Amino acid sequence: MNTPADQFGGRASLTRQISDDIRRRILAKEWAPGEKIHSESELSTTYKVSRVTVRTALKTLEYQGLVDIRHGSGTYVNNFGRSIPTGLNELRSMSETISELGYEPGMEYKVATIRPATETEIDKLRLDNADPVLYLERAVLADGKAVAFSYDTINISSLPEEVVEEMKQGSVFASLDTINSRPIRALAEVDAVISKEIGWGDERPANDLFLLLQQVHYAGDGEPLMYSKTYFMEGRFQFLILRTR
Repeated sequence: MNTPADQFGGRASLTRQISDDIRRRILAKEWAPGEKIHSESELSTTYKVSRVTVRTALKTLEYQGLVDIRHGSGTYVNNFGRSIPTGLNELRSMSETISELGYEPGMEYKVATIRPATETEIDKLRLDNADPVLYLERAVLADGKAVAFSYDTINISSLPEEVVEEMKQGSVFASLDTINSRPIRALAEVDAVISKEIGWGDERPANDLFLLLQQVHYAGDGEPLMYSKTYFMEGRFQFLILRTR
């Protein structure tokens, strides 16, 4: 991608373009796992941008778990094996993460219904009494193989009916993108869970063991938009946590 910077709409857009292209090159095996990629100087020449812009793009890939930036040495491709790396410090759609790593994303819906909120959901989403919510139970798929089970409750009080209908059969984040309402932050808790009540189908782990990521997602105005409980199966996802220096 030898495109001059002035063809993109601002640094944020340009940084995304560059990180997406470097990600594409990594997934195309241009650099092997553990191999050092081109230097910031070389990449800035290739993409015709400043080293600061390249550095920001590489940081984005580090957040996503694709590369390891070693100060004084360079940037190396992470070896994440067959599991799917994702960053706990970056709010992303699981379908997007799965797709960007070269897998075919998918969702298998077990439940998609509008019902009154439970007491827990009223508390988490700051609802008035038992307001109607959209409740989803889905298996998250990568190349047709279940990698997680997601139980999501969405505050639909201010959402257009057509968006609610879209969320019953497709990506929640993609549906919210159509009205510029994607959550901008989330508060999360992580727990190990053993339960026979979670999940379904042949892909369900025989040991009943899951890693639960419980999140409350917030819109730009600070209002809670979605309460999600995602149960990841052992060995299917890798979680990246960056230690601050």
